[in-house]
Amino acid sequence: MNTSYLLILAAIAAVCLYFARRGKINSSGSIKELTMSPAERIIRIYDIDKETLKEAYEHFSDISEQEISSIEAEDGGFRLTFTPETDYISFCYWVNFLVYSDEEKQKRYKVYGWYPFGDVEINGVKQPFSNQTVMMYVDKDDTDHDNISFVTPDGNHYLQPFAISNNLKPIADGNESYQPCQIH
Repeated sequence: MNTSYLLILAAIAAVCLYFARRGKINSSGSIKELTMSPAERIIRIYDIDKETLKEAYEHFSDISEQEISSIEAEDGGFRLTFTPETDYISFCYWVNFLVYSDEEKQKRYKVYGWYPFGDVEINGVKQPFSNQTVMMYVDKDDTDHDNISFVTPDGNHYLQPFAISNNLKPIADGNESYQPCQIH
């Protein structure tokens, strides 16, 4: 990926984050977390060197208000730990950005994120993944570069597009099976 492409993606992510935090995005189909889990949020990124991760972190942390509490080398990759105050949409953007963070090699990194939900509603309906830790990923066949998928511990898959509203939708299946986070 060239620098211009990454800058455009970062600008789109920044605009979406701004509107998501300000509550001005259309609320139809939006996730509403009634309670936040007190557990940390974790991202694992594989086959990335320290310098590339550092550049990606510095670039995206400039536009994201979410703080990473630690970055640790682990099993051929790195574990990024986020505070329990990290919201769902911001965490989704981090997972997506890290997958596509290498502009020179045009490589997609293997990235998994574990997000522990509290009580969740969409349009006033409690969601079956409430109070569960879901595993986030970008589908290997993704060509849009602006969404993530997640799988629940019981194997249900969802697609979270980032366009204008938080239009989460269930999907028949995904390319990943749920793996529990070793931290939770």
